[in-house]
Amino acid sequence: MLAYFDFALTALTLVVAVAASVHVVLHKREPRGATLWLVLIWLLPLIGPFLYWVIGINRIQQKGLTRSRGAETADHRQLLREFTTEIDDTDLCFTGHARLAEAVSVHPLLTGNRIDPLYEGNQVFPSMLGAIGGARRSVTLSTYILDRDAVGMRIIDALCAAADRGCRVKVIVDGFGTSRTATRMAHRLRDAGARIVVFHPLLKGSIFRRPGLNLRNHRKILVVDGKVGFTGGINISGRHFFSRSMKRELVRDIHFKVTGPIVCSLQEIFAKDWHIATGEDLDDNFFFQPPVRAGEVTVRAVASGPDEDFEKIYEIILGALRGAVEEVIIVTPYFIPDRPLVQAMRSAVLSGVKIRLYLPAKGDHITVQLASMSFLPELVRTGVSVYLVPPPFIHTKLFI
Repeated sequence: MLAYFDFALTALTLVVAVAASVHVVLHKREPRGATLWLVLIWLLPLIGPFLYWVIGINRIQQKGLTRSRGAETADHRQLLREFTTEIDDTDLCFTGHARLAEAVSVHPLLTGNRIDPLYEGNQVFPSMLGAIGGARRSVTLSTYILDRDAVGMRIIDALCAAADRGCRVKVIVDGFGTSRTATRMAHRLRDAGARIVVFHPLLKGSIFRRPGLNLRNHRKILVVDGKVGFTGGINISGRHFFSRSMKRELVRDIHFKVTGPIVCSLQEIFAKDWHIATGEDLDDNFFFQPPVRAGEVTVRAVASGPDEDFEKIYEIILGALRGAVEEVIIVTPYFIPDRPLVQAMRSAVLSGVKIRLYLPAKGDHITVQLASMSFLPELVRTGVSVYLVPPPFIHTKLFI
């Protein structure tokens, strides 16, 4: 009996490992990641395949793609036609980069926009509160972190007030970034007539019924009345608000207020995430408005993850490095490049491009910072200029 059990366990282990390995080979496009998963699967019998099943498989890709394809034929897309512009082939520096972005993004290149940079929460939160306070039809908010501190509660109060005025208010928070506070905030919003959903909640059901712990939503999008949008790197937290009385560790970042046709693209991205989280579509009549020219900026929205098997923004960054002529400026809190990115930076420097890389002198995750530092000697030897920015922690992500 024992020998039969051993044989059955060995056979099961082999079948599971082979099945997981085949899935890795067929679906993982990044060689280093695929190799690591294969090693894990075969070195840790049963445990390795289980971990791959839980965090290695992208289960919402097809659902997201379905929503993306449906969005392309939505009525509001027709309203953008007069603002959709063709790529200017006479601008040789821009043409290749623009065509790459067009190939990886479902969103059109739009003219007639205005983009206003907002620095730190001191500029961001008052502007967001003012926009929500003036809402008359709808408010959609997606954020990774929504803290129950003074800043978070001000935003919640404004959302509740908008719902009381009759606005349709929908909020998405991430199941990891906001998991500890989402329930209490949900009650307040629902009592006011708003809706809040948790994107891929960690505690809803068992790990067997809801695998994919790595599927997170890091977007920060606010759209008011389909006309004014905010996006960037700032979470809704007091850590981004600078004042003399603050005793918490502060975070520096940048956000952008956008107006014009591009707001429709931001709303589409929110609509896609809402569909993934709830299975519901947004009502175009309430959440999408006819676009109005607000400036002279030409913009394309590029949505990245969590339902993608390849990183669109990563592709665009590689393309930008290959097409750079004079200078590249990179600001990021987390810098763990793979070999193609390091090689692209090296090639750019050798071709005469100046690259300046800004990183926080003190990171918020020691393991990530140590990993980042391990790449710097090679880049410095290549000719990349590296600058370590002193505290407060710089959470900004910029590529110029």
